[in-house]
Amino acid sequence: MQNWIWYGIIAAFCFGIQTVLYKYAAQKGNLSPYYSSFLVALGIIVIFGVVLLFKPGINFDWKSNGLLFVSGLIWGIGFLAVAIAISQNADIARLAPIYNTNTLITVLLGILILKEVPDATNMFRVISGAVLIVVGAILVSI
Repeated sequence: MQNWIWYGIIAAFCFGIQTVLYKYAAQKGNLSPYYSSFLVALGIIVIFGVVLLFKPGINFDWKSNGLLFVSGLIWGIGFLAVAIAISQNADIARLAPIYNTNTLITVLLGILILKEVPDATNMFRVISGAVLIVVGAILVSI
């Protein structure tokens, strides 16, 4: 198995655990979604601050850094939307499949913008997986 697959698996576990911890904390602490999102952001800053201390590899480029900053803003809006949904008592077992349709958006944009078109042998699997994601999101939201 290629290394990047392991990183994807680690990310899946971390994001899954984080969502449950977030909802548990929100239920116990009766926090606003805005304040609790700020605390999550502080945790993220700590992790990346520590990583940069031990792996300093800063290459500044206005275009790349600007795009990365915008991607962080977009991620923040998405996280805040999840935080607000949780504050409105959303069931994470139903909410997570809906917001994880982001996989479908990522695949489509990867194909259209980044030209990461799967070869013919993988095309069926990519399309089938995308369809299953949409069907799963519909099933849990009804």
